[in-house]
Amino acid sequence: MTCALNKALLGVTLALALTGAAPAAAQAVFQEAGASRTLAVAKDKSAAFRLARPAGEIVVAQPDMIQIVAQTDRSFYIRGKALGQTTILVYDRNKRLSEVFDVRVGYDTEAIRADIAQALPGEKIQVRNVATGVMLTGDVSTSSIANRAKVIAERYAPEAVTNALNVAVADQVILEVRVVEAGRTVMNDLGFGLQAANNSGFVFAAGNGLIGASPPAGVLGISTNIGTTRIDLSLEALEEKGLVRTLARPNLVAMSGQEASFLAGGEFPFPIPVDENTVAIEFKPFGVKLDFTPVVQDNGLIRLKVAPEVSQLDPRQSLRVSGIDIPSLSVRRAATTVELRDGESFAIAGLFQQDYANSLRQVPGVGNIPVLGALFRSSQFRKNETELVIIVTPRTSAALPGRTPPTDPLMASAEPSAIDLILMGVNEKPPAAAPAKPRKKRRS
Repeated sequence: MTCALNKALLGVTLALALTGAAPAAAQAVFQEAGASRTLAVAKDKSAAFRLARPAGEIVVAQPDMIQIVAQTDRSFYIRGKALGQTTILVYDRNKRLSEVFDVRVGYDTEAIRADIAQALPGEKIQVRNVATGVMLTGDVSTSSIANRAKVIAERYAPEAVTNALNVAVADQVILEVRVVEAGRTVMNDLGFGLQAANNSGFVFAAGNGLIGASPPAGVLGISTNIGTTRIDLSLEALEEKGLVRTLARPNLVAMSGQEASFLAGGEFPFPIPVDENTVAIEFKPFGVKLDFTPVVQDNGLIRLKVAPEVSQLDPRQSLRVSGIDIPSLSVRRAATTVELRDGESFAIAGLFQQDYANSLRQVPGVGNIPVLGALFRSSQFRKNETELVIIVTPRTSAALPGRTPPTDPLMASAEPSAIDLILMGVNEKPPAAAPAKPRKKRRS
């Protein structure tokens, strides 16, 4: 579109072209003449520029990116509206191309640099626009300073900051984790069975023993005859106790400010119906999972964001989909942020879970009779208790040059030959000794 300026501006016209094909061709023609300039404008701010000769028409390739305000036929203001890059073509009063401007709209790097310099004095940090983001370069003393500079820059450019700062002393954090889970299971199952029959065909039966599918640990049976009637009475009892203890000891190393993760467990196939006759398979992880992000502060404290998770397959809560039994997951998850000194430990405890369930099977009516009704019912109760404790110890470690590499644990043994394995029954052999170096003879 074209808008006429007032008469004081000598009839200069600003034409805003919505397509980029014509400006590109005009720019190529103008570059052959050898005159081009680049303008950098901060988003939501203005910048002034002046032309070498009076303008008759100005064409903007992308008018939704910048706004031009004319003061005279030679001086103008550009306001950045959106991030990106566009082209301005300036024509004189004879419709000839006189100047071309490449305009880049970016973030206000001067304001970012000023705030960083005020918050982090003495640090050599440069800020510049890169594409539609901001890049931080230079040298800083610690990784904590680098993280703080990035946080300040992200206030201006959210999720658009590239941290390319060089850290003089790179802090590494070793995280020692102990995950302990204890599970206790108690189950009591008591069942009665009663059967009476005579030769006339009369049969009476009550109870079928234990409720659960496990075989009884003890059975008491009584058989007697009352006239022609035979009576069989049985008592089945079962008590189960169990203790499960799980221990995981993952050790992780991460740079200060970087996230690290650990998973000790596995993956199980999870079917997902795609259509009526198609089922896709995805794998879901389970086990002991740990995500943590350490940040070494300037005062030596370690700010640690920890998110541990312990999960296991639970076939009791399985789901059947398309003829496939899918087990569920029993998950324990926690997330916290703490500050610790080097070598201090903290524990996440109290993750306690208790399940209680009971079942009764009885003959209606008769089973409700006190005392005597116990002969006509079976009972079962189950109690599960699990407790999870997570102990975390962060330690700082600086990478020092000249350290000897750790020994290879596989070098402590060698693979046996077929004869040693079959005839001698040796599945591990000591490594062959390295040949001794010949000694140099001393000159007399």
